[in-house]
Amino acid sequence: MATDRKIKKIQARHILVATRELAEDLKKKIDEGEEFSKLAERYSECPSKKRGGDLGWFGKGAMVRPFEVAAFSAREGEVVGPVKTEFGWHLIYVYEVKDDVDPNAGPPTGDEDADDKTLRLVAENYAHEFMMLGYSSKKVLSLFTSPHFKAANTVYNVLGEQVVNEVIARVFGQQAGAQAQAAPKSGEDKSS
Repeated sequence: MATDRKIKKIQARHILVATRELAEDLKKKIDEGEEFSKLAERYSECPSKKRGGDLGWFGKGAMVRPFEVAAFSAREGEVVGPVKTEFGWHLIYVYEVKDDVDPNAGPPTGDEDADDKTLRLVAENYAHEFMMLGYSSKKVLSLFTSPHFKAANTVYNVLGEQVVNEVIARVFGQQAGAQAQAAPKSGEDKSS
């Protein structure tokens, strides 16, 4: 799970041409006040020229490396280049920058202490099983058990009896310790 929730995204236009010389000439025209999008429509060899070179919003990893480095180094409103890539020479106009939330970062945890975080993670990981137990109590589903499977599992080994009993008590409203027996931690003597 990623720890940094913010990711930088930019919105940019570009002009793609075959030669460095043409890219430098176009950069001079832009510096003299000509409109970037009009020059893109006229000179760019990229299909985005129909939109004035607009590439829309993108994050890191979406473009080839030299283009990405130049684009993400630019300040909002800045034109950078010429930049050489495998496609040709680019001028890049970054017209908006924003921080977005990384969808893979997970929920914010705030000042959650380790025990609360552990309980939250256990509850999230076992939500499906808990839901099934709830359905079975309403006779929507039948829940079967087997002597071939033991109640203790690696989660018990990792979390310890106290945390598991607390989770069971919170989720099922039972007395802590009434139904759960923690399996010995790996390396512990099972006979004691």
